[in-house]
Amino acid sequence: MKEMKGHTQRLGLTLLEVLLSIALLSVVMLALNATLISSLQQTSVAGSRTQAVQILNYMGRRIVGGETSLLANPTLQFEYGTLRQNFPDLPNELHFANPDLYRVTIENLGPPPWNSTLGVDIHRYRIEVCWQRAGQEFCATGQTLSAPPSSGSTNPPVLEGLN
Repeated sequence: MKEMKGHTQRLGLTLLEVLLSIALLSVVMLALNATLISSLQQTSVAGSRTQAVQILNYMGRRIVGGETSLLANPTLQFEYGTLRQNFPDLPNELHFANPDLYRVTIENLGPPPWNSTLGVDIHRYRIEVCWQRAGQEFCATGQTLSAPPSSGSTNPPVLEGLN
């Protein structure tokens, strides 16, 4: 420090001030880093969920369209790694849009309770699409209506208003 006419003038920061500034900056950077990591994880989860819902919609359209291979069994399951083999028209990318990362279960729930009032034979189908993340399995589910499974017929009857 230098004295000039009775006043003290400082020429720089003390070591303590520099250390406190670095400590404060470190705390702020850690908080921002935690927020960034959380945001990236949530974005990844949202991407997986979006792809699962797209696969769910894809399967629902095929069921409503009366695809007999999907209607024939009471419960049909496509394990991880088998979707692309069974449905080559599914989009395929490296990460989220890779069908091999998803498992699909289609379950025929039978006629809905209100079916008799329509005068048309329909069945309700439950579709579940699951994916794994950090050792846990997450699933998206949906339901749709279609013709019941028919024996011997390759084309199920058209359901007015559905397909």
